[in-house]
Amino acid sequence: MIKVTLLIILFSSCGYHLRNTNLGEQYQSVDLTIESRSLLKRPLLRELLASGVKVTEDSDVKLVIKKDRLVKIVQSVGVNNQVQEYRLEYDVQYTIGDTKPQNVHLERDYSFDVQEIAGGQSEERTLRNRLAQDMARAIIRQLSATVK
Repeated sequence: MIKVTLLIILFSSCGYHLRNTNLGEQYQSVDLTIESRSLLKRPLLRELLASGVKVTEDSDVKLVIKKDRLVKIVQSVGVNNQVQEYRLEYDVQYTIGDTKPQNVHLERDYSFDVQEIAGGQSEERTLRNRLAQDMARAIIRQLSATVK
């Protein structure tokens, strides 16, 4: 307990503060335009609500997801001519209000063993969901950085 208190005092005395992601001060409500089947839709809604933004269809501020693309790329092939590693690349382009389009790019590599195909598919599904969560957080961070 004393160590935690000392760390808090140390961080606050050196000027370190966590970044404020409360977008609700700048954007009270946002109209989110995103494909209904997008992997990003739920995580982005959660992150917007958690950052204090009300998501409604009658808002003057429009958050439009223009590009939402997740691509699976072969990264390496083994000596037996079977894929051993894949890369998932996630690209999103969005606009908020009348600002210029912003781009976010994330990528993750993962190994694949054809002997454990069920586990590999489960790992890929989990990785896709985590990428969507990370993408939602990255968008919120970008929006927070532009709000001063």
